[in-house]
Amino acid sequence: MRLSPRHSAVLVPALLLTACGSGNSGEANPYGLIDPGVIRSATQTGQPPFAYAEDSGRPTGFVVDVTDEIAKRLKLKVDYKSTSVTGSLSGLTAGQYDLASSGLGVTEQRAKSVDFTKPLFWSTVVVLTTDKSTTSTFDGFNGERVGVVTGSSQEAQLPTRIPKAKPVRFQTQNAAVSQLLNGSIDAFLVGGPDATEFVKQYKGLRKAVSAPIDHPTSMAVPKNHTAFLTAVDKEIAAMVADGTYAKLYRKYFDTLPEPELVAAWPALAAQFPGAK
Repeated sequence: MRLSPRHSAVLVPALLLTACGSGNSGEANPYGLIDPGVIRSATQTGQPPFAYAEDSGRPTGFVVDVTDEIAKRLKLKVDYKSTSVTGSLSGLTAGQYDLASSGLGVTEQRAKSVDFTKPLFWSTVVVLTTDKSTTSTFDGFNGERVGVVTGSSQEAQLPTRIPKAKPVRFQTQNAAVSQLLNGSIDAFLVGGPDATEFVKQYKGLRKAVSAPIDHPTSMAVPKNHTAFLTAVDKEIAAMVADGTYAKLYRKYFDTLPEPELVAAWPALAAQFPGAK
């Protein structure tokens, strides 16, 4: 079929535009994202204050706010997908996500399959129980039914923290708290900030015992996604330097940063008077 000059004039620019916008070239997709211009991020809806759902269902929380700020600075959008801890980590290795935006403990085992961003938080581990219990030591919960979230760093800590516990595994923190409240389990091993939020939300819960941990809390990216990881870490460092990180931290936490976090980000010492 022979095209008229009018149709040819329309077709040629269209072909040029299609060619320029096709594929995942480095120029069009410098961070190697699944969808150019969009961070496909796995998050959770029951991990307060790091990642949880508003009444509307929209994800929010400290790590979500950090992710949104990073995306804004990189001129990217974020597409959040709600899943579990194990789902987010396995999704990264399967190429389903670019980022896991929740409070993830950095462990050697996890580092074998994903790469972690620079530290966002330094947490504690807490035994959450009800006010019907008077136990105040880890050993005191030996022989008890202790809940953990499958795939969480607390699940890995349980054998050393409470070696004779009877583990009860859950897919989400909300499910574990629900069973704690109705008496199906005796305690729940969880991160310190998470425990604080649950005590605020539900009457009858208390923090029985707390202890420091030896690893930071971060976000994760797929292995060897160097360009994206470098860009994310650069923006985290910029947020610490310009005070944005401190502003978000104060929005969600009423305690000073742990000494290990200050050591990782020395600028926090001036931003949080009293922090070591």
